[in-house]
Amino acid sequence: MEEEILFSIDEDKIARLILNRPEVHNALDENSIHKIRDFLKILYEDSTVRALVVSGKGNSFCSGADLHWMERASEFTEAENVQDANLLFSMLSSFNALPIPVLTYVHGLVMGGGIGIIGCSDIVISDSKTVFSFPEVKLGLAPAIISPYVLKGVNSRLIRRYFLTGENFDAIKAHQMGLIHEIVEAESQEGALAPFLRNILIASPNALRQTKKLLYQLTPNIGEKEHQVTVEAIARLRRSEEGLQGINAFLKKKSPPWIPERFKDD
Repeated sequence: MEEEILFSIDEDKIARLILNRPEVHNALDENSIHKIRDFLKILYEDSTVRALVVSGKGNSFCSGADLHWMERASEFTEAENVQDANLLFSMLSSFNALPIPVLTYVHGLVMGGGIGIIGCSDIVISDSKTVFSFPEVKLGLAPAIISPYVLKGVNSRLIRRYFLTGENFDAIKAHQMGLIHEIVEAESQEGALAPFLRNILIASPNALRQTKKLLYQLTPNIGEKEHQVTVEAIARLRRSEEGLQGINAFLKKKSPPWIPERFKDD
């Protein structure tokens, strides 16, 4: 059985982390998050690595949290849910503070936690046909854990709409908000990444690390308050009546009970 997360470091000292659950559009569960954290730890310890490239195999970059994981978590106590929610927060925190440039290539579906990853990335390149969304409100949840990482680098006035409606938006809208930096048309992933990696490789490795350190220090940090507020919010919502109804309805391919009858066939 192939690994859920693929990791390698090439001869140029470029690390590559590939989400490899294509059968579920690379949805994140507790196992894949643990593995990502383990690989990121290697990058904190290896001072020879120049940059990290993040991507996803199959038809999508990342469809967010695995709802089977959310279903399991709904049976946890609130304390267990807080502990479980800390997994995603700590993974994003590790991405955010990584001492090397993070380049992320997205395609297909990018939802929830997938947008959290790009919110922690330094350079984001998107296929022109990529579809983005924050679907949590349609499931009785909220984009809680990812919100500090997403909001810090975007036009928050534009993104509030999509937090609240859960509607899909395209790469052009994502670019307008500041979620992504470049849109590429029908180009291979390697071809799209090549000019950015070239610039990384001709830059001083120490200067890049010092610049990343400066950026981290000079950008408003996500502290204990944001950590506590977001983790506790999702822990409560997972066990709430509507959270349970929403996840259950999605898994059974039914409409949750709060949708008016006239909209249930939409």
